[in-house]
Amino acid sequence: MRSASVIVSAAALIALQLLGSGTLVSAKCSFDEISVDTNPGFQITINDDYKLVEDISANVKYGLYCDTQPSNVDGVDRWFKVPVSAAGIRIPIASGFVEALGLRSKVAAIESPGNLTNICFDTSKITTLDEPKGSEISGIDVIFSANASSDGSQSVRLPSNDDLLPLQKAEWLKFFAAFFNQEKSAASLFTLISDSYNCHRGNMRNLKTPPHAYWVQYSDDSDKKTYNIIVSAYQKELLAGAGATNDTNKALDDPTDVTSFQNAVKDASYVFDQTDLQDYGQRINEWYSDFGYTDPRNTDVNFLLQRQIWRTEQYVSKSGVSNFPEFAYVRPDLVLQDVISVVVPTYNTKYQRRWMSWFGSTNEDSETIDPSNYDCENSWMSVVDQCDVRSDFDGTAPSSSDDSGDGDGSSDKEGDKDGGSSSSGHGRTGKTVGGVIAGVVFIVLAFVALHYYNRYRRQARIRTLSQSGYNGHEHIGLSARYSG
Repeated sequence: MRSASVIVSAAALIALQLLGSGTLVSAKCSFDEISVDTNPGFQITINDDYKLVEDISANVKYGLYCDTQPSNVDGVDRWFKVPVSAAGIRIPIASGFVEALGLRSKVAAIESPGNLTNICFDTSKITTLDEPKGSEISGIDVIFSANASSDGSQSVRLPSNDDLLPLQKAEWLKFFAAFFNQEKSAASLFTLISDSYNCHRGNMRNLKTPPHAYWVQYSDDSDKKTYNIIVSAYQKELLAGAGATNDTNKALDDPTDVTSFQNAVKDASYVFDQTDLQDYGQRINEWYSDFGYTDPRNTDVNFLLQRQIWRTEQYVSKSGVSNFPEFAYVRPDLVLQDVISVVVPTYNTKYQRRWMSWFGSTNEDSETIDPSNYDCENSWMSVVDQCDVRSDFDGTAPSSSDDSGDGDGSSDKEGDKDGGSSSSGHGRTGKTVGGVIAGVVFIVLAFVALHYYNRYRRQARIRTLSQSGYNGHEHIGLSARYSG
């Protein structure tokens, strides 16, 4: 026993000496190994004392370590000590990743903070990033942007276009989380998002009458007007996932030909638009003008007659910036349900849209994000409700439960009701006029009934008073009171 004590004491003494000399470093990093499931364009590899995060699309490899940067490692372009504690943001989707993972306190700087819609950042602790100059910025560990080299060795690229499918783009949550050692949380959340997305998508497979829809955009860059049917992977998959069909498998041969565009989308029941419009309050008229619809009310184009034009602007900042690029790319399960609620409104009538807004009139259906509609303490960005498999759903009627998960139980807004598939300008006008006429008739009948009722009471009262011996003065007073 004594010899054992001597050995332990000696070992402890050696350890203390090593600690004092700085020779002994802290325990080896412990990284969570996760899978990458959708071929999103990145890969994460765990090694003994670092993890390699590779942006395959940009051909950049990031080495992440938790204590001492490994030596003699080939092929690593940039090294970062993790978890990072001061991040910069130059791309909206990074704000969504931050919100989903609960990492607001890790954001130290933002480029153009007024263009972000996230109301939960503590702006008193956040500085404004200057325009990138290709060099490092003091006090920042990493800067997430759309360019892999905008800020020199601090730069980390995140996807900024729509070439990825919705789930592929959302899986970059894991890539982002690796810099904060939050891969495990990101993987768990993404699994829930993916399961929900695929469940709702599967529920659209047996529609009796698939909706017909297109995603469109007008632009006039460099004095060249173009009319585009968007065929990017992201938009095409959202429409397909919602059970929608269209006859356009590729972009128009001549996007400058407005007649070709109008003919191509003529069969649509729904149009989703992402044109950059400026004339707020009159943007629907601006849209008609841009796409060459001179008389949209007198036309045989179905989506114009039914006013089924939609945009991704349900939630906007005070300056009118859409929340979609920030939060929606992180939650494709909710975006898909938004699209389904438009093109297959019978699926879940209790679902309340988060990003899709009806664009059928000058009364634009958008809300400014504020604490009344977004709770920073109980954010829905990291909450995924269960989706129930409904293999028997064919789109003809709501289910008995009228609920397919991810709804908040509240009814649609008035603007959404106006945008329903059965609504039209003439239909709503007819209902309004009919309601007014019915109201007038009711009031007239009520006055007539009251007149005869009072007349009856007057005569009955006179007879009663006469029989009771009241004098003529009171008879006159009673008669005068009820006359006319």
